[in-house]
Amino acid sequence: MSPKRALVLTLALAAAVFVGLALYADFGLLDQLGEFRWELFPLALALTALNYLLRFVRWHLYLGRLGIDVPMGRSFAVFVAGLTMTVTPAKTGEVLKCGLLRRSFDVPVRRSAPVVLAERVTDATGVVVLAVLAGASTDRWPLLVIALLGVTAIVLIVRSPLLERFAVLGEAPVAARLLLGPGLLAGMTALSAVSWFFECLAAYVCVRGLSLDLSLGDTVIVFTIGSLAGALSFLPGGLGVAEASMTGLIRALGDVSKASAAAATVLIRLTTLWFAVAIGLVGLAVEERLARRTSVSPETARRYSNTVN
Repeated sequence: MSPKRALVLTLALAAAVFVGLALYADFGLLDQLGEFRWELFPLALALTALNYLLRFVRWHLYLGRLGIDVPMGRSFAVFVAGLTMTVTPAKTGEVLKCGLLRRSFDVPVRRSAPVVLAERVTDATGVVVLAVLAGASTDRWPLLVIALLGVTAIVLIVRSPLLERFAVLGEAPVAARLLLGPGLLAGMTALSAVSWFFECLAAYVCVRGLSLDLSLGDTVIVFTIGSLAGALSFLPGGLGVAEASMTGLIRALGDVSKASAAAATVLIRLTTLWFAVAIGLVGLAVEERLARRTSVSPETARRYSNTVN
């Protein structure tokens, strides 16, 4: 399936989810969105952007750890371009970044792919850490136990011999084990937890903009559990599952109306999912232009040299 067709189908699924939320809210969704304090929306986007910035730091540090030397400006362009794949199942489509590195810097995919794997693993562990902290602070002990079991399972999987099954990829398993070593895994999990906390704050801004009675701790639970449920569904962007989980949790934890919960979910997803896709498309366009300029430059130089001579 072509990327364009996949995007169209994803947008169609997103539209279906929106209609489903509208039906769930007894068609009060638009009214609730109209009551949102839209002057707060740029703040929510800015907090989400801080998440992307910290995740870029992680990406660039991982590249350096594997000895992949890419100028920081181009590294940032490649990273932002990868955000277009946020709507792929569990963000696995962010392997697009590996293709961009191969095209522009001749970095083999088998060498850079472990970076994307490490990003997904530390995304999961970072989000689980936030769920654990939120569960402990709000006495949501069942959620705390589930989160602890989740992070334990993730660590056991990445430390198991499972990666050896991919020995056909040459250096990839070795690189993956380097990036997922205990020290680096712990450090990047902490960085990931901080970065994703900014998205939790963005979600809290959306909640407060609707004047919902939901604490920051409960908002963190809503966002982290909803995001994990969406990722585990392996649907594009977790569409449907994440929205249903977030809406149900907002109603349960905040004791709010169906329309208010649905509106909060829509705003959170606009801020934390579709904003990523939007700036990713811009980043992809920039990276495409930079790549063309890089590939054209040698030819231009030769023509100039011939003219001078």
